[in-house]
Amino acid sequence: MTKEIDGKLYYKKADGTLVPEDQVKDIDKLRDQMVMGIADKMLYLKQEMIKTKADVVEDIEAFMETASEQYDVKYGGEKGNLTFTSFDGNVQIKYYSNDYLTFNEGIHVAKKLIDEFLEDITRDSSKSIKQIVNQAFNLKQGRMDVKAILKLRDINETDPRWVKAMGIIDESRQYVSGNKSLRLYLKNRQTDKMEHIPLDFSVLMGGFEPSEEKEPEIIESEGVPSAV
Repeated sequence: MTKEIDGKLYYKKADGTLVPEDQVKDIDKLRDQMVMGIADKMLYLKQEMIKTKADVVEDIEAFMETASEQYDVKYGGEKGNLTFTSFDGNVQIKYYSNDYLTFNEGIHVAKKLIDEFLEDITRDSSKSIKQIVNQAFNLKQGRMDVKAILKLRDINETDPRWVKAMGIIDESRQYVSGNKSLRLYLKNRQTDKMEHIPLDFSVLMGGFEPSEEKEPEIIESEGVPSAV
C-alpha cells in the first residue's frame, strides 16, 4: 500500500511504518505492483461471481414458479436439490439449497416450562427424561440438537406444562434459507459424459466445448416438425 504525503510517495510496511519510495528496492516495488494487480482482478471477479450467482438463483426460482403454475408440478427433491438439463442434453445445471430447521424465541419459553416440570417430578422415569432433555438442549455446550428436541414430542407425558411446552416447540419451528450452491456440467464430446466445470482457481483448467452438433433428424409430431 502506498500513501502520498506532501507530494512525496511512501510505501506502508506490515507494521504500519512508512518508507520513502526512493528507499524501497525495485524488486519490492514490482512485487507489490504484481500482488495488488492480481488482487484487484480477483476481487473484481469475486463481485462479478456474487452478482452472477444472485442472477442465476433468481432465474431458477422464477422458472420453478412459472413451471409450478403452468404444469402443477412440484420440482426438486430432498433439501431442495434440483437438476435442470438443456433440451439437447449437453448442458446441465445443478442447484442445491441448503435450508435448515431451527427455532425462534419460543423455544426458550418451552425450555422454561420443561425445567419447571422436571424439578417437580419424582418418578423413577424422571432421571431418564432429564437425561434426554439435557442431551437435546446440550446445556454444557450451549447448543440445541434440533432432531433431539423434536423427538421430545414422542415422550408420553400428560402434565399440562409438558404438553404446553411441546405445543410451543411445534409453533416455534422455522426454516431458514441456508447457502445456495450451483454447479455447471457440460457433456464431453470425447467421452459423451457430463463433466463438472469448476469455478475454483485451485482446480480451474482448460475446459472443453459441448458435444459437436450433429445433423438433426426431423420427426413429425401432430403435423408440426421438430428436431431431435
